[in-house]
Amino acid sequence: MKKKLFSLVLASVLCLSLLTGCQLGSRTSSVPEEEGAVTAYAVDYEAMGEEYLTRDFWPDPQYFLKDYNLGANSEKEIEIQYFPDATAMNQQLSTELLSGGGPDLFVFQEVDLPNFYNYANQGIFADLDPYFEKSGYNKSQFQEVVFDYGVVNGTRSFIPLEYGVPMCVTTQNLAEKYGLDKIGEELNYQNYYELLSAIKDIQPEIHWFNELDSFFYRIISAFIDEENKRGQFTSSLFQKSIEEYKEMANSQGGEKAMAIRWETEYIEALVNEELLFHNDPMMSDRQLSYRIGKYWAGQEGKDNPLLLYPVKEYNGEDYYAYVGKMIAINDNSNRKNKAWEVIEKAISTSYQNNIMGGSNPIIGNPVNLEAQDRNKKDWMNSGGAFGKTGKEQLINRYYELLNSVTKCDCLMYNSMYVQEVFDPLYVEYENGTKTLDEFVKELQNKTGLYLKEQN
Repeated sequence: MKKKLFSLVLASVLCLSLLTGCQLGSRTSSVPEEEGAVTAYAVDYEAMGEEYLTRDFWPDPQYFLKDYNLGANSEKEIEIQYFPDATAMNQQLSTELLSGGGPDLFVFQEVDLPNFYNYANQGIFADLDPYFEKSGYNKSQFQEVVFDYGVVNGTRSFIPLEYGVPMCVTTQNLAEKYGLDKIGEELNYQNYYELLSAIKDIQPEIHWFNELDSFFYRIISAFIDEENKRGQFTSSLFQKSIEEYKEMANSQGGEKAMAIRWETEYIEALVNEELLFHNDPMMSDRQLSYRIGKYWAGQEGKDNPLLLYPVKEYNGEDYYAYVGKMIAINDNSNRKNKAWEVIEKAISTSYQNNIMGGSNPIIGNPVNLEAQDRNKKDWMNSGGAFGKTGKEQLINRYYELLNSVTKCDCLMYNSMYVQEVFDPLYVEYENGTKTLDEFVKELQNKTGLYLKEQN
């Protein structure tokens, strides 16, 4: 939460009053510039065991940091401090940043650092443009919509390293049987229920989608009014949307009914007509090529080709890219040049060219356009016997959609808000302890309080 001005002043006074000097987080002001190892914080997801293995988001910053250290000599290794969970990490960060400390480098996802955009607004992240320009890069080398998501108040505060796009996969047979081609071209996070409800009457057993959470998350984002610091949850449109989501989740056998499948089994579910669309809100070329690899290597892939469709935003017009890992430098850092070396490697063509890299921590689509082009060529040249024309059509279609994004955001509006405000109230509505009217009124009030408290 944003700290009050009084707290900032008090911290400054206390620092000045100490005869021994004020310690700044894990460093002191006496540390010479650029000496010592670059420091970073990370949640130790690996220590969570089974919980770590069942997470529904991409490999975490811990994985990136460890991978970087594997390729660095001892003088360049990042000094990583681990935390048992995101709450503990963010509590320490808020304390240290208040006194001018904190780690040199931030590598994060929204779920790890939900206040990252506030940090950018407050100037906690250093301006990266001088380092970017000195390195010889220019914006045209990167996916502009995604890359500029890191520009806050005219300052390049952080750099997205990867992104996904909301996409659906189906088969030609399913498309012909249920009219999915027309549905796929019109599909968005608001109209899905209207488009697919007729199919439920024809074939009630078939699942519409394997992943449902994104429909929930994007409803939330659509009804948050950031400018006026309030929700719009008492509107009839929100009430209709949340009722439709609840009905879909219940009729589909629960939110996780199809989510338990192994990645390649989603295509089998399409072939077996258990599933209409294999959807992923953060699809990447690396993931898709893996999931469909076995299918298109056989005759079935030739006889019953796969079709791809975008899932557009709630307004039915915009096609969003959703960011994965992001990276920033602490403006308090005495090691900014060293920290930039980490970023420079992370956005390089060789590091971002990841489609054939089994251990590469960049799982999403590369922001580096040359790396993206290399991914496409590697994919085209990879194995698969169902015919060059069909393969080229699918791959070309994928990159056509990938480069048609109009805006960029995080998939989830704010994980802290969802966890603290939205989810508890929705669960009460879902299990019947709150009526819809009670749910939306309390949600409206608590959302307004939460948003005002954050600013």
